[in-house]
Amino acid sequence: MNFNSIVLIGTVQEKPETKYTTENGLSVSKFTLNVARPPRPDGQITFDKIPVVAFGRQADYAAENLQVNSVALVEGRVQVNRREANGQKFSQTEINAKTVRLFNAPVSAPAKTAPVLNSEPPAAAGNPFNGATEDDVPF
Repeated sequence: MNFNSIVLIGTVQEKPETKYTTENGLSVSKFTLNVARPPRPDGQITFDKIPVVAFGRQADYAAENLQVNSVALVEGRVQVNRREANGQKFSQTEINAKTVRLFNAPVSAPAKTAPVLNSEPPAAAGNPFNGATEDDVPF
């Protein structure tokens, strides 16, 4: 059995470059993700610059939302592209993104309103389930 899946969290190095295919107008975005390696025994941290390519809606999302130095989560698969030019063989490893998202970004942008100040603690303080008990769970 083979399985090719990867999840990366890193810093966007440059604004995604977005182009459109000539055949059907599908958007394609390319950008580089700077991802930290585990620290060495001496404590030094090194980084890998990993090329990412996204298609369609994910490419549109990357083009609209990713900025230089923003932290992004990329889920996809590793892809190795091989080609030959002038008798030389070249290969490039990149991530073909299935999902591109800003890391720690809200799912939908909330309306900008002034914060509501309330001096009273919530009724279910200390209970992350809003007062629900074990008897309220249906399974």
